[in-house]
Amino acid sequence: MNLINDFCLTVGILKGVQVLVVDNDRDSRDLYAILLKDLSANVITAASVKEALEILSWFTPNIIVCEIRFLGESIYTLLSTLNAIEADNGNHIPIIVTSTSTTGTCEQIPDVEFEEYLLKPLDLDKFVSTIMNQVQKKMAENFCHKLLALECYSSGQIA
Repeated sequence: MNLINDFCLTVGILKGVQVLVVDNDRDSRDLYAILLKDLSANVITAASVKEALEILSWFTPNIIVCEIRFLGESIYTLLSTLNAIEADNGNHIPIIVTSTSTTGTCEQIPDVEFEEYLLKPLDLDKFVSTIMNQVQKKMAENFCHKLLALECYSSGQIA
């Protein structure tokens, strides 16, 4: 974990980024929230899938950081809701999955689609870098879609 040379000292690097952190481990949840807020992100935390679903009714994150295992709950419920949101309005929300499991987690739940898998304890610089990469990728994709729509509109392909 390198907290001196890389992203973790870049104040404001996540300004304007909306993050939902879903983790049943309070220490992890609080650590991620403090770090991301220090980098100027707007962070909302949830301790369960049920709480995350309630939050998604009024908060639209740019990215979600989510533990993959919850006692008595399924991450599938959260992912189904996110798929419905994307189908409804075309807004894809990238997911970074975290876990303490070194083997088997991804293979045990093959239907879970996510952008990144990070093993706990997290390298905090890699964590921040991963968030930055996913948010920048999403921004670039949105820009390309808007540019394409504008080009189609101005050429008369869209009335």
